[in-house]
Amino acid sequence: MAGNTIYVQGNYVDVHDNEVVNVSIDKVGTMNVSKKRTEHGQAELPEVLATSELWERLKQARLIDDDNQPTVSRPEAALMVNMLASRLNITNKWKMFEALWHCNNLRNDYNTALEQKKSLEFQDRLKNIFG
Repeated sequence: MAGNTIYVQGNYVDVHDNEVVNVSIDKVGTMNVSKKRTEHGQAELPEVLATSELWERLKQARLIDDDNQPTVSRPEAALMVNMLASRLNITNKWKMFEALWHCNNLRNDYNTALEQKKSLEFQDRLKNIFG
């Protein structure tokens, strides 16, 4: 089977764990959504990050490891996603990073981070890294 088929009568679809999903939306047509993977099964680094100086700065600051995975807590990683996405104009930030980092609910982690005092220090650190 090439993937799952989902029929939707609205304008919002949220798919996290499937590699290939065929989406059929009434009066719009059908589209194929596929998560890019490397030969080892890891999500491929999106071009917007691969060509970004800011992404390299995060790696140099050791907030991202050589496998493009975060080295910080989930709430801190979510703060990093939010700030990076706003600077790089990434629209579907949560989905993109959830696929890259093999996790779910980054948006919830972001909300958790906003309630933590230590997040202010981490946000200041990010601002210094991003310049």
